[in-house]
Amino acid sequence: MTTNDDMAQAAYAIGRRYEMGDGVAMQMETAARFYRQAALRGLPEAQHALGFLHASGQGVSRNNELAVSWLQQAAENGHAEAQHNLGVMYAEGRGVEVDYQTAVQWFYKAAINGCGPAREWLESRSDEAITVG
Repeated sequence: MTTNDDMAQAAYAIGRRYEMGDGVAMQMETAARFYRQAALRGLPEAQHALGFLHASGQGVSRNNELAVSWLQQAAENGHAEAQHNLGVMYAEGRGVEVDYQTAVQWFYKAAINGCGPAREWLESRSDEAITVG
């Protein structure tokens, strides 16, 4: 019997192969379709991947609001890269109003979860007064 989690993992793995061109022709639209299947099943890696594709307009229409929605779901599920990318969206006002405090909170969560770019972002602003609510 295949579980929902197994199906999500399988769809995500197929999506990655299409995104990277691993054994198949690179097809971003197909990757996005498989990521969506896995994301709807709650897989944080797929939610992040789909959010990133919507933020960059690869294989899907560029839609920052939809990107934020998928990144938010992955970030709330503890995905460090999604936490970082969500912080970027808040810092830059992409798909949401600029909210520096919320951005910093997501960067901190990402850094705590081992995301190097989030740690670097915070360190680059160490001279500024950064508060986390």
